[in-house]
Amino acid sequence: MKKKKRKANGVYRLRRLVVILIPFGCALWFWPQELAPTTQLKSEQHSISEEIYTIEERTPIEEDGVIRYEYDIVVHDEPSSDELQSISRDVVDEAKGSDQFQAALLRFYDDAAYIGTEPPLGEAVFAPEGDYALADWVEPGQTDDMMFGWQLREKEWTTKLTDKEIQIWRSWQNQYAKQDRDDPDVRAKVTNVVATDYELDPKVVQQIVLKQHVWATL
Repeated sequence: MKKKKRKANGVYRLRRLVVILIPFGCALWFWPQELAPTTQLKSEQHSISEEIYTIEERTPIEEDGVIRYEYDIVVHDEPSSDELQSISRDVVDEAKGSDQFQAALLRFYDDAAYIGTEPPLGEAVFAPEGDYALADWVEPGQTDDMMFGWQLREKEWTTKLTDKEIQIWRSWQNQYAKQDRDDPDVRAKVTNVVATDYELDPKVVQQIVLKQHVWATL
């Protein structure tokens, strides 16, 4: 699991406090310091930036000689679609420096429990024409011929699941994965099992499962 930090959009100016003592008192002066070398500036930016996302999984996929990378990213706080675009560029810029690929898929989640299901915050693709399927149009590392395709969601954050609701939903998913999908009553059976485990009315469990479905898709 790799924690990342947002890159600042502007250039930070460092100010240095110079204190000069004179016989009859003290005076303070502030003035801008000259910019430090790039490596030092980046270090300073990283030290004062908030952690805003975590790359939970990074998966290389090679098929028919085509190299793609898929990222599962948990974003903290309540990001807008513009902020998700900024994170996408950040992740891809870093990938360019370390990997040779022909397409990248970035999936965004507000909680790691959702990984492996529909990403509630949407997806971003970096590929030829912004299309993941067109990866074979370019050679590995030919990123100048790639562009972003956006399928990001602007969320209504008041409808987000609570931590407890996410736990109940995850339990429901785990139970459902163990069942015979051909059983027409499987969903009701799973709901009753989870309701018993959490001492809840089955209707409450049903509402939580539906709430997550709406959260993931809208």
